[in-house]
Amino acid sequence: MSRLLFFIAFGISVLPTAASAEVRLLDTPAAEMSSSYALNAGPDGTIVLSWVERLGEGGHALRFAELQGEKWGPATTIARGKNWFVNWIDHLAVVQLPGDRLAAHWLVHDEDREGDYGYGIRLAFSEDRGETWREVFQASGDGVDGYAGFVAYAPAADGFEMAYLATVGDDNAEPASAGHGEAEPRMALRSARFDAAGALVGDREVDADVCSCCTTAMAPSSDGLFLAFRDRREGEFRDISFARLRDERWSSPKLVHRDGWHIRGCPTNGPALASSASGPAVAWFTAAGGESKVLAAFWNTTEQRFDDPIRIDHGSPRGWAGVATLEDGSAAVSWVERSETGHFELRVRRVSQDEGAGTPLTVAPVPAGRSAVGVPKLVRGEGRLVFAWRDGGVRTAAIPASILD
Repeated sequence: MSRLLFFIAFGISVLPTAASAEVRLLDTPAAEMSSSYALNAGPDGTIVLSWVERLGEGGHALRFAELQGEKWGPATTIARGKNWFVNWIDHLAVVQLPGDRLAAHWLVHDEDREGDYGYGIRLAFSEDRGETWREVFQASGDGVDGYAGFVAYAPAADGFEMAYLATVGDDNAEPASAGHGEAEPRMALRSARFDAAGALVGDREVDADVCSCCTTAMAPSSDGLFLAFRDRREGEFRDISFARLRDERWSSPKLVHRDGWHIRGCPTNGPALASSASGPAVAWFTAAGGESKVLAAFWNTTEQRFDDPIRIDHGSPRGWAGVATLEDGSAAVSWVERSETGHFELRVRRVSQDEGAGTPLTVAPVPAGRSAVGVPKLVRGEGRLVFAWRDGGVRTAAIPASILD
């Protein structure tokens, strides 16, 4: 069991483990009660944190900051509004593109909505590192209670690709224990292409029926642009699938691994995806056969498939996996685990196809409730791993990537 002793001093903490690793807590410019956070590592290694804050006069604001050395820089506001949809699983985000270009999205309730949902995506684009923004795209789901969200980004050609989920039809809901309510709609996975100026080039369907409220993930590689998501297959089997964009065409979705998780309703636990020179790595949660697991798998370029998965967790995971590829082709995988004392922790360990899973490290204790912690994030940049989670507000920490064995 990991033993966590924090010595709080200017946002720094020391975490004793078998490897005597040091975890540095980074003071964030995000206010208390901030939420809907995301991390993004840009083409030059710059790391950006984004989050949502409640405004005193009502409404919300989407803000971001860059990691400058060991500190977060000042916060910049992207957008604000009083009719936003903000929850624990469908996080808003900022993505860095080559040069000074940024893209960001938030979620807005539709004017004719009914019920708690009925929201859609608003995408904005900046060409001056966030000084000014212009809205370039909107997407909504079908029906007055439909929605569009669960966005993932990746650079592509001279622009970028944006994957998202959107409800299809307003009369296709089926009774289910769905993460979004008592009835689960049919959701399509779509991908929109934007050029270098942020203009929409195309918007197409990738999969006609996917899990309704699990996060998506994208990563470019030498074998194409990969998109990972939780599929919804006949018989209510919900395993992780992937599609590849090559020669401007999306492939038919294929399973990363046939876990065989039968669940009637969305588990709100999507995959994470990252890529290196040797190819992408994917990490995910499953409870197939009634046993909770966090798994990771590496792309096999020769055989053009993902290899058999490697187990990451210690037997009591909540899931919400994160992944960052390392310079040697291995990967760091993060997840939330219930400790022997019954508390929850954000953990990370190195994993490689040849060596399996390395020594785990506890990053921080996290709240037990899913809405209290959100979906923890992990990225790598400038030789370190940076984590984000929620505990009363958005929290962040960093470790040298080299300490994972």
